[in-house]
Amino acid sequence: MSKVNPILQSEEKVDITPMIDVVFLLLIYFMFLPLTQEADIGIRLPSNTPPAENLDLPSEHIVDVYPNGLILLNGAPMDGVDDREMPRFTRTLTRLKQSSDRAGIDTVVKIQADPDSPHQRAIDVLNACAKAKVKKVSFAAYGQ
Repeated sequence: MSKVNPILQSEEKVDITPMIDVVFLLLIYFMFLPLTQEADIGIRLPSNTPPAENLDLPSEHIVDVYPNGLILLNGAPMDGVDDREMPRFTRTLTRLKQSSDRAGIDTVVKIQADPDSPHQRAIDVLNACAKAKVKKVSFAAYGQ
């Protein structure tokens, strides 16, 4: 008869009973977890809610003029600080005017020039408004 080493016998046997217990506990835990979470959330779904009204385009567009000559239209930088013609700014104003005209809204441009900004840049903005055929232009105190 061949003798089997007792160390080899113990390595071959793996008791999986504790692992099965843990799996069952996790299964029970995850089965009941969603039920308690859903019960705590008080969501009321809308019923027969009318659709939201169409929002109008903004009628007022804000142009910021900075001391270095930078021009921002509604927070977006426009042409270079040395560009007197400002073609991008003029095209953008023209598109905004056309969109507002189609919607039946007046286009208003409010210029907010920094007190230290060159006055020529405000004149450049006025010229671009004239090219875009925007007639309603006003000045506002800087930062308002």
